[in-house]
Amino acid sequence: MEYQNGTAALEAALSLCAQQPHVRVLRRVGNIDRLVSERATRGRVRRIGIVDTEATSTNARSAELLDIAVAVLLVDAAGELIGVEKTLQSLRDPGGPIPAEVTKLTGITDEMVAGRILSQEKWARLLSGCDLLVAHNASYDVPIVERFLPEIAGQAWACSMRQIGWMDHGFDGAKLGHLLMQIGRFNNGHRAAADVITLCHLLAHRDANGRTLLAELLKAAARNTMRIDAKGTDFAVKDRLRERSYRWDPAGKAWWIEVCEDDVDEERRWLEFEIGCRKPVMTVMTARTRFR
Repeated sequence: MEYQNGTAALEAALSLCAQQPHVRVLRRVGNIDRLVSERATRGRVRRIGIVDTEATSTNARSAELLDIAVAVLLVDAAGELIGVEKTLQSLRDPGGPIPAEVTKLTGITDEMVAGRILSQEKWARLLSGCDLLVAHNASYDVPIVERFLPEIAGQAWACSMRQIGWMDHGFDGAKLGHLLMQIGRFNNGHRAAADVITLCHLLAHRDANGRTLLAELLKAAARNTMRIDAKGTDFAVKDRLRERSYRWDPAGKAWWIEVCEDDVDEERRWLEFEIGCRKPVMTVMTARTRFR
């Protein structure tokens, strides 16, 4: 009874604090099972795999996988979470010392991963059974995952960092932990399993119209887009390209942008008349090609 009274007093204090304009109350994330919607299931149910990795480097093309986690969610056509089918997490020995800065960030030590082998068969079977895989920075996670699990090459992916309009929903920034705090939650650690839980909470968050942010992500993932590479542009126009949200591709040595198919003609005209790029390289992007 004393514990219950203490809990009630704490909740009352937190409620009072939350009403103050200069105070923000943060609550620790809970089990993702608690995110399951009580709304009636609508339409087709799909398996959506929420994936995160930790690796030895920020260079996705050469980083060695250390830690991988997934939560396979059952999601209906309206983007409602109706069940959690499976969760899985594994450590992997990278075959060499873990950089000190990675250990400082993740808490993963050489001793923790020594001799740990990734079960490729188990992981490939689980991920290939998903209709869509989601990562918060898919351009980083996809190359790492597919290099160690080549069996799932060609799987459909979505990126919650790039394919959700965070600013449109009143958020600032796009880092996972910062976004989480803006919905009144916090999580400890920077490990793959913790980040999967964090992302699940963010995707279950509802916009002003009551729709989950996962619904927005699924819609964006299903749309084809066009990648436009402004090949052969002069160095002098780089600032104008950057201001228009073009990114530099060091491998392809070109500035590029991804636009909706309806905006392709307008973008092509801008490149030709404002930048002098008359023959941009056009590539159709889908969920199976976008992050590779």
